[in-house]
Amino acid sequence: MSFKFNFGVDDDGDCTLSAVDSIEAGVEALSCGETDDTSSTVAPYECIPLTIPHVSSIVVDAIYCKGHRLWKRQIDDVQFQIAQQDLMDDSTASAVRQAMATDSTATDVIKNEYEGGLKTWECSMDLLAYLADNQNKIFTGYEHPRVLDIGCGTALPSLYLLSNVPNAKLCLQDYNKDVIELITIPNVLANTALAPSTANTGDDLQSTSDTESCDIDIDFRRTQTLFGEDTDKIIGEREFPELTPEEAHEADTRLLQSTDIQQRCEFVSGDWANFETSLRSQGREHTFDLVLTSETIYDTSSYKRLHDLLACALAKPEDDKVPMVLVAAKSIYFGLSGSVLSFEQYVRTRGVFDVESIWQSGDSMSREILRMTWRNV
Repeated sequence: MSFKFNFGVDDDGDCTLSAVDSIEAGVEALSCGETDDTSSTVAPYECIPLTIPHVSSIVVDAIYCKGHRLWKRQIDDVQFQIAQQDLMDDSTASAVRQAMATDSTATDVIKNEYEGGLKTWECSMDLLAYLADNQNKIFTGYEHPRVLDIGCGTALPSLYLLSNVPNAKLCLQDYNKDVIELITIPNVLANTALAPSTANTGDDLQSTSDTESCDIDIDFRRTQTLFGEDTDKIIGEREFPELTPEEAHEADTRLLQSTDIQQRCEFVSGDWANFETSLRSQGREHTFDLVLTSETIYDTSSYKRLHDLLACALAKPEDDKVPMVLVAAKSIYFGLSGSVLSFEQYVRTRGVFDVESIWQSGDSMSREILRMTWRNV
């Protein structure tokens, strides 16, 4: 079953009846203990290696926030890669690839199969702006902050931290492995090792009055990395100009080693319960100083798994350090069971964290950011 986040308000800006019903249904489900859906097979935990995509180029758009520019891969470019790999209509293809084949905007969410990670949702932009405004306050006392991004998708808040908090180390998690490989890792690379440049990289930068995009020429960078100033001579003497698989691998290795991104980022996929189990088995409980998550509380049946993961992952307070969770969400998810109100009530009922709303959008389609900190620790 798939659904979309179809949000609406009356002409006067008031919430529709379905919005109120959504909150009441969520609260009722919580009171009845219906907080965890284990009826379907869920994605296993998997650690995804950081690799440069096996494509000749990637196309990215510029995203601007608070004077900062970030690069995000175009959905059309993801579709092009999938089509090149002849997997678009493959019956064995993953849910993400099948979703891309039928919905070019990637807005459908298929429960326990695809959680919308290819799309940039509004609340991730809110969280990005909040981090830009409050970076110094959040990281007071931290020299090497450890950050977990749950349900990262396009990972814009994490991309900001990579660029603006030099000593931060990040773990980026999404339900779907394909989301990590097709969008998260390319986005990270487009803001680090493969950042667009006008300095002899072959990149095609396109600008208009209100948009900016770039076709990042990965193959050009590969040949330049291997052969430098002799590139034209060496490639020109070949019968076939393409790099061999071994050469491409060596070039990718060098490109990744040109920055510290391999030491600063790790990527994981899978269901939250499986991720929590993995953290515990690795002895990594209470590892992360800051946990970020956006648009992940739309379904009350996932609250228990999310809360349990947060309680496992968040570091304990020490000296003047205040570990925290930042949850960005719409106040109401129309037609769905989750809401900010029901999630706050659930958190308070569990008694592990204090929770408060620290930012509100103030418009008719209300959005909020919640802060969670340890209670009585």
